[in-house]
Amino acid sequence: MKKNILTSVFGILVFATGFAQVDSIIIKIRDDYQKWQSIIDNEFDSCAKFYNYAWGENYQFDKWTDKELDDDTLTLSEAVSIIQEKALGFFVYVDTYSFSGDWYVATAYYYDKDEKLYFVFWRMNTFYAEEPLTVEKRLYFDSQGQLIRDLKSVYKMNTKEKIDIEFMDREVNYDLTLSDMDFYKHWINEK
Repeated sequence: MKKNILTSVFGILVFATGFAQVDSIIIKIRDDYQKWQSIIDNEFDSCAKFYNYAWGENYQFDKWTDKELDDDTLTLSEAVSIIQEKALGFFVYVDTYSFSGDWYVATAYYYDKDEKLYFVFWRMNTFYAEEPLTVEKRLYFDSQGQLIRDLKSVYKMNTKEKIDIEFMDREVNYDLTLSDMDFYKHWINEK
């Protein structure tokens, strides 16, 4: 009987400790997120920017450039902004456009000084629903790149009025290391 009680207590302590570690990681992420906000406000307009244009019958061709192009034969599929802050790491903001115009995704990626992903704030406006929606997702990662919390909210488009209806969801695309992002080699060559 004593052995069962001790085993149960030990199990509860291990379980509670795991939650405490996750909570402390999330508190640190939220603290860093707050630190980033004034930096983003001050540097976003002047930070490095890259654009991915597609063309062809099925948009099978694409190219990255550091300039916005005004060419009717090219369709903007992604716009990337990146800020490097020595004390915090890297902030990457990606606008992703659908070729049909049925959805738009804005994703903010937060990487630490070692270029490892720790937080994603993803926001989609979509018309693939009973009524237009805004979907927000927050993904929190630990230092090993494991997803430790995944939050999702659904609103009437561009409001904070929560709604519970069917819609065509999209996956949150992310790379656990900054150097794996599509634009990275173009950014490194520009530095």
